[in-house]
Amino acid sequence: MNELSLTTEVELNDGHAIPQLGFGVFQITDPEECATAVKTALDVGYRHFDTATVYQNEAFLGRTLEESGVAREDLFLTTKCWISDFGRESTRAALETSLSKLKTDYVDLYLLHWPEDGSMMAAWEALLAMREEGKCRSIGVSNFTLARFEKFFFTHTDEVPAVNQIEQHPLRSQGDTQAYCEEKGIAVESYSPLARAECLSNPELKRLAEETGKTPAQVILRWHLQHDRIVIPKSVHPERIRQNAEVFDFDLSDDQMARVDALNRDESVISWRPNDGKGWY
Repeated sequence: MNELSLTTEVELNDGHAIPQLGFGVFQITDPEECATAVKTALDVGYRHFDTATVYQNEAFLGRTLEESGVAREDLFLTTKCWISDFGRESTRAALETSLSKLKTDYVDLYLLHWPEDGSMMAAWEALLAMREEGKCRSIGVSNFTLARFEKFFFTHTDEVPAVNQIEQHPLRSQGDTQAYCEEKGIAVESYSPLARAECLSNPELKRLAEETGKTPAQVILRWHLQHDRIVIPKSVHPERIRQNAEVFDFDLSDDQMARVDALNRDESVISWRPNDGKGWY
């Protein structure tokens, strides 16, 4: 069996490490619902939490984590800079606001949330400076394709991001982007890892669930983990939060992994793009 656990970490290219399985809080905007979900995740053993400025729940997450009594050094916190805050000074101000809401002096990972050519590199320069100051321990990007790296980002900088957080699930595995990131030493982090539940009724995944004695969601999360991705499932339901962490007592065979791989249709469940998708590639 592939020896993985809830405490398994992925080494980043800057010397830090990130828990491979984390907990996302996207779309959890009710304070009580957020608090219940985060408390459940903490009780289960999650220590990696992913939020963003645009999620409008950093303050809820920060308050719940502070009240939990879990030591800050035992937590891994990620947040993201929204495109309207891209710029040397505005990105710095955005992070300061996030730190205040999260009730911490630093975040473990700070990401540029979406590619945007006009002001993105100024924001990246701000991230580099704030990393040196210790306000963010690791820095990275989100929603970057192979083409985005090659056609724009690396024509302006030699600094390699620690993480690229992308939409990744059985319907859109983004194998080319993952292979490129692995070659560059960029860790890949999967969001919407269950395709927003769109593939949970897939017959092949149901068959794999029966074979393993697990749920289709657990099969998918195990598939992500065995592909060496960081993965951040999200749920507000306590039982599902627990189930999403129960993926370390079984292993998918090479054949079973290949059967999930074969489901790829390059189909996104995220249709929205900033600026109506202008400049997106």
